Amino acid sequence: MTGITLNRADLTSVLIRAAGDMKGHVDQLRDLDAVMGDGDLGVTVGMGSDAMIAYLSAPDETDIGKMLVKCGMNVNKVNPSTFGTLQASAFMGAGKAVLNKTEITVVDLISMGNGAIDGIKKRGKAEVGDKTMLDSLVPAVETFQRSFTEKEDIVEALKAAVSAAEAGMLATDHMKAKFGRGSWRPDGTVGKRDGGATAFYYMIESFAGHLRDLVNNRV
Repeated sequence: MTGITLNRADLTSVLIRAAGDMKGHVDQLRDLDAVMGDGDLGVTVGMGSDAMIAYLSAPDETDIGKMLVKCGMNVNKVNPSTFGTLQASAFMGAGKAVLNKTEITVVDLISMGNGAIDGIKKRGKAEVGDKTMLDSLVPAVETFQRSFTEKEDIVEALKAAVSAAEAGMLATDHMKAKFGRGSWRPDGTVGKRDGGATAFYYMIESFAGHLRDLVNNRV
């Protein structure tokens, strides 16, 4: 399964399905965010998902990189909240990593993941351990890259990435928030799960699941 190649239609299909799945977590994310923030994460995720679906259903770019950048811009346009801006930065960073490509490989997926991380870090200035979305995303990308390098099996690498993202999300229970409203009373955030890390875990889980389905259908 090392030679899998995805075209624009493949990627948009996976992303649209993942965005649709995210809408099913809106209420949970709202309640989770209300514990440490202002409870708007659910609305934010819902609006971002709608923006993704609207743009990706009829993208105006054949270049996958430019398409992802524009997807991020559309997310930010409708949803200029902190989470929305960072989510947009992730898409834009991923897109810049694969500019001028009309098809992508597993190696490109890894580049997209690292580009998303860089985009979030540059915009938000956070690092792993700061109780943010990076605590789910970074372990997922690192594990995906390591697993694929060792086994050259994208399905197994995707499963490992989801497990790593879940572990990273759960680890935020024991962290002190360094950003957002939670950082106003960091000690009070210990024992509470981070909403951003949880949202990104669900995104990773859904994206990986739909991508595995696509890959398995080609075997």
